[in-house]
Amino acid sequence: MDPISMNSYNVSNLLRISGLATGLDTDSMVQQLMKAASIPLDKLEQQKQWYQWQQEDLRDINAQLMSLRNDIVFKLKLQGTFMAKTVTSSNPSVATATAGVNAINGTYTISVTQLAQAATTASTDKIGAATKNSDGTYTYNTLNNTGNDIYLYLKGLDGTNKQIVIKNGATINDVVAAINAQTNATGVIATYDPGLDRLFLVSNFTGANSKIDFSGTNVDGANFLANKLKINIAQLSSSAALGLGGNSGIVNNTGSDISLQLNGKTIIVAKGATVQNFVDAINAAGANVTASYDSTSDKVILTASAGYSIDFTGTGPDGMNLLNNTLKLTISSISAQGQDAKFTFNGVQMTSSTNNVTVAGINITLTGTTNSTTTLSVSTDVDKIYNSIKSFVDSYNDIITKINTKLTEKRYYDYPPLTSEQKQAMKDSDITLWEQKARSGDLANDETLMQLYYSMRKVVSSTVSGVGSLSSIGITTGQWYEGGKLYIDETKLRDAIANNPDTVMKIFSGVYQTDSNGNTTLVTKGIAQSLYDTLNSGIDAITQKAGSTTQLYDTSFIGNRIREIDDRIAQMQDYLNNLEQRYYAQFTQLEMYVSQMNSQSAWLSQQIGVMTK
Repeated sequence: MDPISMNSYNVSNLLRISGLATGLDTDSMVQQLMKAASIPLDKLEQQKQWYQWQQEDLRDINAQLMSLRNDIVFKLKLQGTFMAKTVTSSNPSVATATAGVNAINGTYTISVTQLAQAATTASTDKIGAATKNSDGTYTYNTLNNTGNDIYLYLKGLDGTNKQIVIKNGATINDVVAAINAQTNATGVIATYDPGLDRLFLVSNFTGANSKIDFSGTNVDGANFLANKLKINIAQLSSSAALGLGGNSGIVNNTGSDISLQLNGKTIIVAKGATVQNFVDAINAAGANVTASYDSTSDKVILTASAGYSIDFTGTGPDGMNLLNNTLKLTISSISAQGQDAKFTFNGVQMTSSTNNVTVAGINITLTGTTNSTTTLSVSTDVDKIYNSIKSFVDSYNDIITKINTKLTEKRYYDYPPLTSEQKQAMKDSDITLWEQKARSGDLANDETLMQLYYSMRKVVSSTVSGVGSLSSIGITTGQWYEGGKLYIDETKLRDAIANNPDTVMKIFSGVYQTDSNGNTTLVTKGIAQSLYDTLNSGIDAITQKAGSTTQLYDTSFIGNRIREIDDRIAQMQDYLNNLEQRYYAQFTQLEMYVSQMNSQSAWLSQQIGVMTK
């Protein structure tokens, strides 16, 4: 075997030798050869780019069609869109209103004598819950320093008492948190204003059923409310029958007198005192509290004078035992109660737990009271209906113009998509200008778009049987060269909305018929319903052709074509890689042959030189 063949058995693994023996520019020659061989690959890349442009433009049109369908045309399908009403109030400080679609045009009267209010109460004086520091911050003081937890009971929305525990050592923040922890069950919200140094309690709903009711809270809790929080306690009464044998029953059998403190007055309940003695002692104390005994219920009742509270703070353990256990006293008054709204509508007296009421399809907000009558005038909301239709025309014109432009766009065959190599040799501005030409006409005469385009135009120019067409209410098609644009005669359309709203509604939303059983069926489709169906079909057709960005796997026609081209590109790239390796192997082989020949030539020259000496 000659040396050449022995050294060329695996040339693909040798280093590339570029013209060492032959003097040839191997890289340049291979590059030129590969450039020619890559022409089919460039064609595939250009074909792929063309499909991608089509896909992008079709998807862009589809997105605009979906917006037209979902945001505009869908609303015009609904009869309610054309039944919009507007309400004018003669006195907005008393009542404002909006009208539902079922409201009947006309004039209504309303007079308001009372607004609905939520139950609310607050500390009657500063409670000393916080001390303001020199830096503007606050230090919160202990409110429960009794050494024991205090239990308050707040009436819940379900009518049962909800327990609120005021821990020993609690500050106002703890009190607020404890009350608000039960807000969902009671509807009562507590806040504390350190600047005013007062606690505020308010119900989160209005009406007569809105209450702040601490009924069931014993005297310890009542003292905390009255003395620490300055919440007036108007009444205490026995929570159950005393069972002591009537008003002559003994209330103090401790063997010694019991001292009570009531609103700062000392009351002595002598040993052996009866229920009646207790009642008389309270009434004689001058504490602005009246006591009584109800023989029917066998209960003691304590009632504060107007503007006063019941506060037994300072009473010792024996006295508290007498009040809590012997007399079974608990809070029996409601601290605050809301009120219902009271008003007269068209001469009919009504009440409401809120200030937002709906009467005869009119949504009324009560804002104040007056002795005079307020007028509410209901009429068709011409502006709102007109704007809905105008929004449709504008959106329709945008998409129909865009589709027409793409269908009639000129294609420049002399401007194919640029290859990567061509882009590298051009300026960005030149690339932009080139691609504008290259992309032009990518959807020219596209069958899918063409069918949708003419279907849409056919729908908007059609007539709803027995009712009319868009042109009959002032919406007409422009000149033939405008590609189907719609134009509005504003005066004519507004007149139709104001004077023939039912006709306008039927043209867009269709004609319905109600049978004797109250079942409603569509008899004739309106323009909006027909257009909605047309858009659905068109959107589906475009999606089948160009796919959607929301699809996990694109199975559309163009998507499949792009994948096929990608496969061919991958195959071509493998072929070109192998071809390039083969070219370099051949040139390497050539270099080795020439190198061998040069070596042999040099050896022969040397031998001839020796022989001639």
